[in-house]
Amino acid sequence: MHADARTIKVGRYLPPQIRIPAAACMNTGFRVVPLDHRSVSTAQQIHAVQMLAYAREAALLGAVYFPPLTRTVQDVGSSDEHFLGAFARDELVGAASVWPDEDGVGLNIASLVVVPSWQRQGAGTSLIGAVVALYGSGELTVQTGVKNLPALRLYARHGFIEVRRWFAGREPIELIKLRRPGAGPQHAA
Repeated sequence: MHADARTIKVGRYLPPQIRIPAAACMNTGFRVVPLDHRSVSTAQQIHAVQMLAYAREAALLGAVYFPPLTRTVQDVGSSDEHFLGAFARDELVGAASVWPDEDGVGLNIASLVVVPSWQRQGAGTSLIGAVVALYGSGELTVQTGVKNLPALRLYARHGFIEVRRWFAGREPIELIKLRRPGAGPQHAA
């Protein structure tokens, strides 16, 4: 999966005064930047990363039907989410998105995905570090499968704690919602 950075549009959907501090990437070697997912080529590249990562997650969870795998390029491009991308050199290797939490308690990390061949090399840590740096002054939430132990470890390292568990889907998958308390006034999303 090679995404040419020249075709990725950046910065449009985050307020221009917001910059991701280099320290947020925790010396992982990945560069994290806001992405303009409304650009078709950028939406295609985000979607490609999501499909690779979600296929891996579905296998990890033992799911045959996995709703995130039904998401289309058009869904990405028309989303109200704010996207960040993790780059290794000029290759998009991961993406995260945030939007308002459904319970109205802050922002929800709607998606945090890394190309499988780049997993466990720091891209996810860079993305979550950037999300926390940008939005961590307010409460953050995220949900994942209970069996997704790598994701649960990542979120725990960044201060997320369990809120609740439930089963969802055709072949019920146990999900978990995590919360990270905010540290002050929240940036506008």
